[in-house]
Order: sequence, then C-alpha cells, then structure tokens
Amino acid sequence: MIQTTYTTRVLVPEEGHYITQAEEVNIKDRVFSSKVFLAYNDSPSNWKEITADEANELMAAKEAALREEANGEEAN
Repeated sequence: MIQTTYTTRVLVPEEGHYITQAEEVNIKDRVFSSKVFLAYNDSPSNWKEITADEANELMAAKEAALREEANGEEAN
C-alpha cells in the first residue's frame, strides 16, 4: 500500500473581498470565490483579491454575457 501526504494551499481573501484570476480571462470564464484551493501546479500569483463591489459588477457582466449567449443559441 502506498500512502501519500499532500499539502494544500488555500487562498482566503480579506473580509469584503473575493478571489479571482489575476490575468485577463473571458468574462464568461471568470471565477469569483471566497476560497480557492490551489492545485499542485498552481501559484498564488495567478489569483488576486478584488472588492465585493468590483466582484458584483463583474458578476453582473458575466451573467449578462451568459444570458446573451443563451439567447443567441435559442435563436439558432
């Protein structure tokens, strides 16, 4: 039997903030989280903290983009 122990890095933002990708990504693919568990090949530098206000604006934009995409697919 093989037994392995892993260390998991967890990013938790300050109160009133969210974690999201540091690089520009398509708004439909953007993640907003109150906790991020990093994979072994991920780095904290790939993530950044944003305020709840910023996150709310971006989440509304994401919702609109997904709704627009869904409406476009319904038209086809």
